[in-house]
Amino acid sequence: MKVFGYTVLVLFLVPLQVVFVDRISLFGIRPDLGLVAVCLIGLYTGELDALSAGFVIGFVQDLFSGGVLWGNLFLKPILGLIAGLASRNLVNLTWVFAFSLIFSLSILSGTVMYVLKAFTGTGASLFLAARDIILPQACYDALLGLALLKLLQRWRAFRTPETELSYE
Repeated sequence: MKVFGYTVLVLFLVPLQVVFVDRISLFGIRPDLGLVAVCLIGLYTGELDALSAGFVIGFVQDLFSGGVLWGNLFLKPILGLIAGLASRNLVNLTWVFAFSLIFSLSILSGTVMYVLKAFTGTGASLFLAARDIILPQACYDALLGLALLKLLQRWRAFRTPETELSYE
C-alpha cells in the first residue's frame, strides 16, 4: 500500500506542480511541492522512506522541468533525510517545529539551487535573490507544509478507530 501511495504521489506531483501551482502563486513566488512532500514524508515515516521518495521526486522533477545540473536529484533526498532524522526522537510533532523545519530546509534548498544556477552565468547577487525569491518562497513552502500537515493529522485522527487509542 505504501508503494502504491508513493507511486501516485510521484505521478501526480509534477503535473500538479506545473498546472496548479501557477494558479496559486503569490507575486510570482511558487511553492515547491516536491520539497514539502519530502519533508512531510520525513516527518511522518522516517528517514529511509524520505530518502527514497526524495530521490524519486527529485529525479522526476528534474526530468520534466529541465533542472540545472540535476540539482533536485541530489538535493531532495538530502532534505528528506534531514527531515526524517529531525523527527526521529519527537514525541509530539508541534506546528512550530514543522514550520521551522520546512522553512529552514526551503532556505537551504533555495540557496543551493541559486549557487548551482550561478555557475551557469546568471549575474544576480545572492542578497537580492535571498530577499526577493528565497525567503518569500521559504515562507510559502512552510505555510503550505503546515496546512498539509494539519490536514494529514485531521485525516489520520478521523481514520483511527477509538479501540486503537484506548488501553482496553
